[in-house]
Amino acid sequence: MLHIGINGRSLFRQLTGVQHYAREITFALKSLEPDNVRFTVFSGREGRGSGEGLPLTASSIPAGGPVRGLVWEQTVLRRMAKKAGVDILFNPANVAPLFPPAISVVTIHDLSFLLFPQYFSRAFGAYYRSVIPRIVKQAVAVITDSESSRQDLIERMGVPPDKVTAIHLGVSPSYRRRQKKAEIEEVRSRHMLPPRFFLSVSSLEPRKNLGRLVKAYGLLPEEVTRVHKLVLAGAGNRIFADAALTHELSRLPPGSVITPGYISEEDLPAVYRMSTALVFPSLYEGFGLPVIEAMAASTPVITSSRSSLPEVAGPAAALIDPESPEEIAAAMELIAQDSGTRNLLIERGKKRASKFTWEKTAKETLAVLKAAAVDSEY
Repeated sequence: MLHIGINGRSLFRQLTGVQHYAREITFALKSLEPDNVRFTVFSGREGRGSGEGLPLTASSIPAGGPVRGLVWEQTVLRRMAKKAGVDILFNPANVAPLFPPAISVVTIHDLSFLLFPQYFSRAFGAYYRSVIPRIVKQAVAVITDSESSRQDLIERMGVPPDKVTAIHLGVSPSYRRRQKKAEIEEVRSRHMLPPRFFLSVSSLEPRKNLGRLVKAYGLLPEEVTRVHKLVLAGAGNRIFADAALTHELSRLPPGSVITPGYISEEDLPAVYRMSTALVFPSLYEGFGLPVIEAMAASTPVITSSRSSLPEVAGPAAALIDPESPEEIAAAMELIAQDSGTRNLLIERGKKRASKFTWEKTAKETLAVLKAAAVDSEY
């Protein structure tokens, strides 16, 4: 029987893009219950008592935090996996033991640390640029989120084409579920959201391009901004640490931009549904999960014509040049004022989102893991 270990360092942290993937793919793989395969998920102390039905082995040492997590991954995880006798160690969150105790398969979500080094702290960028090439080299197989990222790995890091597989991410069923008006209004009240608004769901990383989004909002005619506010979910009060972004915000009337901070996965589907459109003008993404989540939740999408985003969105989004606030604003104005365009994008989006499921992602991932085992004669 093939024994697959899963690096669960990211499973019990606040869900951002990479952590969300790690959690979803772990549960989806376990749900497949394939013949002749068993899984063991390794976590730090934070995984103890999770009670979520995972075949979990938790250490006495925590795996949270950048430094502590690194130490856990490079030492404790290696010992745990070796003791468990796994045949393959699957690492879903970019990083992995440099000296793996078994065959290693790793998911590299994107190369932003390499392509946009100016957007990262010097220490973090240097660490990733040092270890990721080594992790990729020793891995038997590499998975990434899109064909766009696959080409980045081949062209920018010299990974052999037959070593890297693009597997699209999925959408949780909760985003497709129809919600009662009372449920939506309860979420609106909890996060103090306005009746109508354009939505951004992202971190405060510069590549998320929030400065140009805010500038684009300021270019909208008064009849649009009077009705539709701008909600920057995920950024929170940290938004004011970005001087350029603060400058753009200062040029808008008070109350125009709302920053509710982190919104839980339980509330996010309702927030998508109540918004006028998701505006996701990122400069670079390995996949861009909010795009497909919004589509599943019957929300029109405006997104960039760069990196993986056209591949993910297909014909179901309004694609814009993310470096043009004028183009972003034009798309926002169109969706706000033209119900025909809005309804067309909603219908196309729902159809597009139906192609992305975590079960499909898990089946394709398991195929890569099994092939890696066969190639290495475990």
